Amino acid sequence: MQLQLSLRVADRLHETLLVRGEPLDAVEAARLLIASPSAPPSICLEILTALVRQDRRFSWEGGESGHLSLTHWEIPDLDLADVPFVALDLETTGARAGASKITEVGAVRIEGFREVRHFGTLVNPQRPIPPMITQITGITHEMVADAPRIEEVMPELLEFLEGAVVVAHNAPFDVGFLNYELQRLRGRRLGEGAIDTLPLARALAPGLPNYRLRTVADALGAPVTACHRALADAQAAGHVFVTLAGRLQERGITRLSELRAYNHPSSRSVVEKLGLTRDLPKTPGTYRFLDEQGQILYVGKADRLRERVRSHFVESEGNSRKVRQALRMVQSIDWDETCTPLEAVVREHELILQHRPVCNVYGTRPEAYSYVKVTGGGCGLNLSVTSRPPRWLVDAATKMPHSRRPLLIGPFRGRTRMNAALGLIQRCYPIRRCPRHPDGHPCMRADHGGCLAPCLGDPQVRVQHDALVMDIVEWLTGRPDPAIVEPLECADDLIRKLSRQHRYEDAQRIREACDHLLHLRRSYADLAEARALCFAAFWPTWDGGEEPSVRLNVVWNGALRETATLHPQRLEEELAAALAPLWNGSNSRGEGEPASLIAVPQTELDSLLAIRRWFHEAGHPATIPIPGPKADSTLIDTTLTRLTREARRVLSMAMPPPGASRPDA
Repeated sequence: MQLQLSLRVADRLHETLLVRGEPLDAVEAARLLIASPSAPPSICLEILTALVRQDRRFSWEGGESGHLSLTHWEIPDLDLADVPFVALDLETTGARAGASKITEVGAVRIEGFREVRHFGTLVNPQRPIPPMITQITGITHEMVADAPRIEEVMPELLEFLEGAVVVAHNAPFDVGFLNYELQRLRGRRLGEGAIDTLPLARALAPGLPNYRLRTVADALGAPVTACHRALADAQAAGHVFVTLAGRLQERGITRLSELRAYNHPSSRSVVEKLGLTRDLPKTPGTYRFLDEQGQILYVGKADRLRERVRSHFVESEGNSRKVRQALRMVQSIDWDETCTPLEAVVREHELILQHRPVCNVYGTRPEAYSYVKVTGGGCGLNLSVTSRPPRWLVDAATKMPHSRRPLLIGPFRGRTRMNAALGLIQRCYPIRRCPRHPDGHPCMRADHGGCLAPCLGDPQVRVQHDALVMDIVEWLTGRPDPAIVEPLECADDLIRKLSRQHRYEDAQRIREACDHLLHLRRSYADLAEARALCFAAFWPTWDGGEEPSVRLNVVWNGALRETATLHPQRLEEELAAALAPLWNGSNSRGEGEPASLIAVPQTELDSLLAIRRWFHEAGHPATIPIPGPKADSTLIDTTLTRLTREARRVLSMAMPPPGASRPDA
């Protein structure tokens, strides 16, 4: 267990260096690993040295107290014909390294694409060989009884492997066993990047019935037959590799880095594009992945651009399907620096809205977001779903008295979910769902008690019906009315009724509609919370590299409304000037709106929710709530005093950029 943990920690350190793209100070690297920013340097160096001393993936710059680097950063990119390879195969007692042991080792050294040496030996696993394994490999306990143990085999095998790149069919299996034993015996592991012929064969020899080593080797004319014996399988794997390498050369892939990139289209293929990130800064901002025609594929944001963008390429398995698609097509990267991470959040959604990149999931089609709308008329109130916002909502120049505006909440993502949720409400309550005009006759639903039939013209019925509709809207917005039965209770009754009738598929659809209804309610709660956000956030910065300053971001009604740089000599005046338009009402949105129902333009939803998410997840310490436009002068003065004090505190934390000196206080 301890050994496997050590391997995982070393892998994590290797990945961290790849993401950073540059050597790390040894103490900083150790503190990152143990998640202790204040750990003593002596302990940090001891931990780090013990972890990487025998791991050939790592190298030191300036000795073991200097900077930790990656070996492959220092190795020239060789032509394939100049690279020595070793085709490796192991036979084992099972499939899991550690729990199972090696029973046979076979290796073939290839130089100039020709076999030059062989290495093969049985290995005593010091445990019984399962009968099933004997049936597969033909290796019996008697055959390995007098064979050397793995610790006796390892020195000669390592000498055979010296300076070569390992090749194997299903390399993670063979390399995993070898690395486990290496770490156990010598505290080290193989260098970076074994070549796996399995994905190579799938890409370069399509159409085979399967891609087991024997099938591939036979198809490519190997002179030996793979038979689950280590040396024969290593020879077969070597022949497969040489043949496939020839096909790669025909495609113009002649260097080791190009081979590694081609070999892993789902992850390694994008690692070769790390060069695109070379000039990225370590500041907040937005980035754009572009294809060879210059079309924007994906837009993202980052607190630290260089690390975030590089993480896409290094940790590609953790990316979404859309991001992986963008990484396969990206040919260049553009970026914009922002003064703060919050400004990057807002700028990201502005760019998505402007360019509609094909690999972004959210924000590319806000016009499809839908509202819940309550319309009235002679037939009573009607609940409906619409993707067409009224003009007064999207055009500030359009004036309409609040008394004449239809009631509206949203918008929400997912029109299908909304329709299912609204359909459930209409099944649970006797409210109208048709646009019919009064004709003096009830509809079929009314005849069966499914609708109160306000369209028949009875004033009392209409008042009762409209009150029920408004109670439902109040429930959707998070304020349940005790006068009505909860929709979910009605749905439970309906599910039980359908189940008794053996209508299980209909009951399942009701359950799914309940989930959609709850999702709709939660989405409104998120929107309402986002719109209620009013706060100021501060960051230390340096203005032009000359003097420390403070960057101010003001979120008002959930949107980023003010940004300003506050300078030490004029801090109070600049802070008051930035906030005055908001408190004076000249920049307040929706003044005079009823506070009960919230509706915003479709194009603003994603930005509002992103700011809310940042507020909860970023944990920025210099965030101060501010009162709304109706605050009295005393509260405003108190808030300004608190904001000024916080800005001064943040100012004292400003660190000079490289090459600049902090001015005397």
